[in-house]
Amino acid sequence: MSEQSNMTGSSGDAERIYYVHGKFLPADKAVIPVDDLAVIRGIGVCDLMRTFKGTPLFLREHVERLVESARAVELDIRWSCEEIENIIMETLDKNPSINESNIRTIITGGSSSNFMTPNGNPRLLVLITPIPPIPVHWYEKGIKVITVPFQRDIPKAKSLSYMKASLALKQAGAAHASEALYVDPEGYVTEGTTSNLFAFVNETLVTAEHGVLKGITRKAILKAAGEKFPVGMRTLHLDELYKAEEVFISGTNKGVVPVVQVDDQIIGEGKPGRNTLELIELVQKNRVFC
Repeated sequence: MSEQSNMTGSSGDAERIYYVHGKFLPADKAVIPVDDLAVIRGIGVCDLMRTFKGTPLFLREHVERLVESARAVELDIRWSCEEIENIIMETLDKNPSINESNIRTIITGGSSSNFMTPNGNPRLLVLITPIPPIPVHWYEKGIKVITVPFQRDIPKAKSLSYMKASLALKQAGAAHASEALYVDPEGYVTEGTTSNLFAFVNETLVTAEHGVLKGITRKAILKAAGEKFPVGMRTLHLDELYKAEEVFISGTNKGVVPVVQVDDQIIGEGKPGRNTLELIELVQKNRVFC
């Protein structure tokens, strides 16, 4: 995952309580066996949600997506959605010192006798961490993003394997950009490393329908936008993205973030667009991101 959690036992981490496969443990004691496929092969799935006034936003939707991701990579699921939700809420209760939280829920591939294929014994983890601040200038001035050639192997699964995303974000940082967008071999732009992509083209809000991980925030944005703008569900070619009137990305922690530059191309007037700013207000009112 691009949002990293420190498991090494700093003083701040020691105050946190994580859920690790049936036990609630201090962060510096929260470990899994080294033969877990999540460790040796990156096999597993995850989901990230956040709280608002201590309550998880879209809890059921996130848990359902976690379970769907696990099924997409053929992991055996031993927990119902209700059981996972209860574990998440109990873990939150054990971390009262954290005001607003990121909640990372993970299902690992479990220990494996051949170190390759799951044996039907996945592990469930819940990690509670403070929400890191997002720079205010992202919303006031917009951000730059870059594009990189890449396609998700299993778009329906939010996989633990984020190696390409990590490298892409490092490349973005070197280019003074805040995010990297994936471009397929035909030149179509699908999504970001940790975000969904939207653009206004001829006053129509366009976002990819296929070949992407469909974010929970994305769903809420589409619902709100449908009352204000025409919506087109299709993938944009890079050339078309460069010429879009407005571009923005979305994510659980990010909300709606205006994009004013893609690679070396300035988008629109080089500042957050009118329609994007209106959508930011809409999602704030709906408590998608606050």
